[in-house]
Amino acid sequence: MRRAVPIMVGLLALAAPLVGQARSGHFYHVNYYQVRPGEEKAYDSALVNVVTPVFDELVKRKAMVSYLLLTKAAGSAEYTNIAIVEVASPSSEGTFQQELDAASQAVFHKSWSEATVHFPELRRFLHAELYTRAGQRP
Repeated sequence: MRRAVPIMVGLLALAAPLVGQARSGHFYHVNYYQVRPGEEKAYDSALVNVVTPVFDELVKRKAMVSYLLLTKAAGSAEYTNIAIVEVASPSSEGTFQQELDAASQAVFHKSWSEATVHFPELRRFLHAELYTRAGQRP
């Protein structure tokens, strides 16, 4: 029992700095879109064939933790689709754009803007929001 106390104190002394180094939590970028009337199938196809492979590449490169592409099934017509992107830390717009272009080049051998050139014909960007877990500050 006498040995257990010094060992426990030693472990607590080592653990204290690790608590300060623990990551503070992830950030969630939420983008809202309105698909243009009659373009629902084309936009769904674009999500499956363009966005998903590039986002999978971003996850593989650890530029993104995870993502979720949602289509509204019921409710107001304010928006029809949401893209939620989870990242470990907020990055500047330019940095994420570079990572997006690099992933698109790896998958399609073209930039993100070239790969998504027809997206404005299919949907309208409404707005973006940044979320953190409750109790976490950016």
